[in-house]
Amino acid sequence: MPKLITADKLVSKHLTQKDRVLLVNPPVEETRYSWIRWNQPLDLLKLGSFLRTHVRCEVDLVDCMRPSDKGEVKEEWLPRARRYLSIQNERYPMRRYGESASLVADYIREKLATDRKKVPTHIWITSLCSYWYETIAETCRVVRQTLPDVQIALLGQYPRLMPEHAKLACPADFIVTKSIDLEEQAWSLDLYGKDKPPFVAVRLHPRTAAEAVKSAVENSIYDVTFFEEDICRDGGEPLAEFVSLTENLHRHLRYHVICGLEAASITPKAASTLARKKFVALSLEEADQEGGAVNADAYRRVTQYLREAGGPEQDDRLTGFVWIGRPNDQLEQIIRNVFQVLKSLGSIILKPYTPLPGGPDHKAHADYLDAIEPHRMWSPHFFPFAELNGITRGEYHDLYRMAAFLNEKVRARAFDFLDGTLGAQLLRESLRKEVWKLEPSPLRVVD
Repeated sequence: MPKLITADKLVSKHLTQKDRVLLVNPPVEETRYSWIRWNQPLDLLKLGSFLRTHVRCEVDLVDCMRPSDKGEVKEEWLPRARRYLSIQNERYPMRRYGESASLVADYIREKLATDRKKVPTHIWITSLCSYWYETIAETCRVVRQTLPDVQIALLGQYPRLMPEHAKLACPADFIVTKSIDLEEQAWSLDLYGKDKPPFVAVRLHPRTAAEAVKSAVENSIYDVTFFEEDICRDGGEPLAEFVSLTENLHRHLRYHVICGLEAASITPKAASTLARKKFVALSLEEADQEGGAVNADAYRRVTQYLREAGGPEQDDRLTGFVWIGRPNDQLEQIIRNVFQVLKSLGSIILKPYTPLPGGPDHKAHADYLDAIEPHRMWSPHFFPFAELNGITRGEYHDLYRMAAFLNEKVRARAFDFLDGTLGAQLLRESLRKEVWKLEPSPLRVVD
């Protein structure tokens, strides 16, 4: 049975300079994966640098989710009976994103065949989301079959949030319930060897993040994305410092803000940083207020600040998230939110919701959620709160089709032509009255 342990004790009690640690970012099995290009095991990259510096052991990385130079990640249907997952009256196509766990077995076999001194003594596997545990368990099994005596440790969200579940599901030796504080840990991309990813992910600790970007530029990597909960915290000072340290490293450097851009945190000074041309994508988190409606004033302030900072009148870089799938969802309110966000921003992205295990919504609806088995059904793309809020999964899929239609019109400016006219009013009313329920569409939905 696996042992529950903190990362500090795992390092201090079970690791020496003579050990060889293989860090693994496993594949993902899902019905869709919106941000697949931006999947990077930032925790493993920092951990690898920490182990090399403080333990002085050998460290290597197998990243099953590493994108190609073109930003593409391998994608394939799950086999046979696993190809579709049925929930109520909806059938979801299921795919594997990334290389299968056999990539880890191939790495081990290659070391066994060529240099047994390089065979790992520890294999540490991370996880981004707890409901993706099945590929974590599969990776553990593949490792155990290939190298029976290796020490396997699970890190990341899954073992931290659901340690008892992980103990039962995974043939590991250690379940890491608390990670090491690596927020300000510097790292470089050399763990990837010759096959570098096409982007670098950073947290907003300006100087260590700037070191990572410098390493990326030295490897001809110019796309930078932020993994941060509040990009513009502290008045935008950390963001401004980071940009000042990096923006002159290369003329092709580009910043992508895919999460953590909170309207309430965007001050005129922060907007002056975000308005720079190097920021090529800005995804604004939904500005909530009581009752489920979005805060229209917050969006107006953001767009005003960006214009005053020199941004264009209509900024196609700016996208707004709209939450769907929450326990108190109301269909008409979601539609009103969509139009309210579109009124201020360049396009929308529907953002499906799932509760954090042990978090406030889980505690508030514990009996309901704990009855949903297996845990992979908590994936936001399966809308775990659908039976609670009374919105069918078919209706949620209609919202995706509506969003795809509206984004096409807004980006092509055709929708702007109707602004303030009777046509625009009728379109809004028809959507609110559910005339918008369409047949299945060949369009690629935005989520």
